[in-house]
Formats: sequence, structure tokens, C-alpha cells
Amino acid sequence: MFTLPPAGQGVPGVRAVSLTNYAEVGRFLGLDVDAMLREAEIDRALLADPDNRLPAHAVVALFARSAALSGCQGFGLLMAECRTLASLGPASLALKYQADMRAMIDTSIRLQRHFSDVVNMRLDDDGDTATLRWHFAPAFADRQWIEYSIAIGYRAFNEFAEGRWQPETMHFTCVAPDDDSAYRRFFQCDLTFDADFNGLSCPSSSLDGGNPAANATLAGHAERLLGLVRTGEPREALVDRVRHAIYLLIHSGKASLDGVADNLGRHPRALQRQLEKDGWSFAALLNETRRELVLRYLATPHHSLATIARLAGYSDQSAFTRWCSAEFGETPASRRTRAAA
Repeated sequence: MFTLPPAGQGVPGVRAVSLTNYAEVGRFLGLDVDAMLREAEIDRALLADPDNRLPAHAVVALFARSAALSGCQGFGLLMAECRTLASLGPASLALKYQADMRAMIDTSIRLQRHFSDVVNMRLDDDGDTATLRWHFAPAFADRQWIEYSIAIGYRAFNEFAEGRWQPETMHFTCVAPDDDSAYRRFFQCDLTFDADFNGLSCPSSSLDGGNPAANATLAGHAERLLGLVRTGEPREALVDRVRHAIYLLIHSGKASLDGVADNLGRHPRALQRQLEKDGWSFAALLNETRRELVLRYLATPHHSLATIARLAGYSDQSAFTRWCSAEFGETPASRRTRAAA
């Protein structure tokens, strides 16, 4: 059996392929590569096998530190530009031979644990516009890692479609960079910063065009091979996955027990029982996640209070104000004023 060595018991991991060409990119930017890896406590020997599992927090911190020391705002994009699609491993075949872009995206969502433990994707489609959202657990929501992950996905979908598909717009929750030329070079579409989510949007119909390379037999072989690969999923993964799903659904007001269970492919009662067995309740996780989101949004001036209420899952701003007063002992407006001071 093929095995992805775990990052450590209970520790979220990412494939070592995430650091493919880190040495070349680091030297290009004038970084002491060996010193950077030592500081991040990443054993360089592990990078020899792209399927080794590295602690996600170490890789994300390395991306952030590298960008800060080099002064390269587009560090994550630069790392993505140096990746080949073959580095996705057997998953590249599972994606390449799907019938159309929609099937390709659905497959990538189904297989996402083979790439990373800290990223969760969801496709929403209202029949007019399709939106693919990347959600990152708060501890791993660093700008460089977010942009790198989305860039890898964008490039894979675009190249597997052999240029026949492009998203209409890329969305980033971060502020616009001082120089967006690297972004416009990499993403051949409109860019929106200060957005409500990280991801892409496109006309729904664009996902249904046929893929000339489609081959159901080869796609099936690739998925069966991936079935032999253990992802090293941490023990706490269910609680983390519930948090991820809540973050993903809360902005649309769908972060209910039923909605999250549906997102995770579980029965609501079974999900609740497993959470209780692990010492959690769904209500506690929802409130904790909402609290983290609201504190983050109130700490910056980028969103109005009405927008924050909606992003926190409230259609009624007065209900949001009541929750905030009960949770923090003050209104959202006073909390934001105090945070600014």
C-alpha cells in the first residue's frame, strides 16, 4: 500500500510537494534557504519525496516568513508558477480525464484530503453563476498560503481544460497589493480584492462544456490508485472538518447542523453523536466559529456592520447586534471602536 507519512498524530499536514522549487525561488529572492528551513523546523531531506507529509503550520509559516523577508508580496504566486501539474501525483490523472469542468471540480473537492488537511473547497451554483470557494482554517489563513493554494487550483483547472475554460473573476479577501502585475500575469481574468470569500466565479454554463481528453476508464483507474493512498488524516479531523464547513456555509446562512452534515456527507444525528463523543456540541462549534469570524471582521474597517452581520450568518442586523451584546458585552459598533483605539 502507498502511504503518505503523517505529519504527526493530530497534526494537520500538507504534501511536501508544496515546497517543490522552494530552494530555487528562495535563492532567486536572496533568501538563505537552509536557514529558513531550519527556522521553520522542516527537515530538508523530507522534500526529496513529494508525497511526504509536512506539518501544515510549519509550511504556512515558512511561506509568510519568506514573503516578509524577501519583500515579495506575490511569493505564493511565484511558488505556484514553479509547480508542474504532474506534481499533483495520481490526482492529476483523476482530474484530467473527467467529462467536463464541473466533474473536474467535483472530483477535486472529493479528493481534497490528498492535497492538504487545512483547505476545504465548495462549489455553489445558482444556475446562473457558479462559485468555487476555498476555505482555510483560521490558523492557516495566511495570505501567501491562500494565494498559493488558489493559484495551484486555478492553474490545474485551466491547463487540464487546455485553455478552453477560464473563470470570470478571481476573488481574494485580502487587500489589493501595491503592485498587482504578478496577479494579472498569472490570472488571466478579472481580479477582486477585499472580497467576501477566496475563490473564483464563472457562468454556470461554462462548467458543462465537454472535455476532449475525457476518458472514464483512465479516470477510474486513477481514483482507484488514490484509494490506496492513506492521507494521514489527524484524529481531530472531524471537529476540524466541521469548523471548516461552518466557515464555508455561515456567510450564506446555511451553517445549520443539517447543512454542515450534508456538506460532510453524514447524517445529522450521526454527526451530532460523534461530536458529543469527542466532547463537543454542534452549537458550541458554531458559536466559537462565529465569534472568531466576527472578531476578525470587526478588527478591520474593510466591511460595514451590515456586511459583517451577513457574513456571520444573520439576515437581520438587530439579531446580530443582540448576539454580539450577549457574546462580548457590547454592541458591534462599540466593539469595533474599542478595537480601533
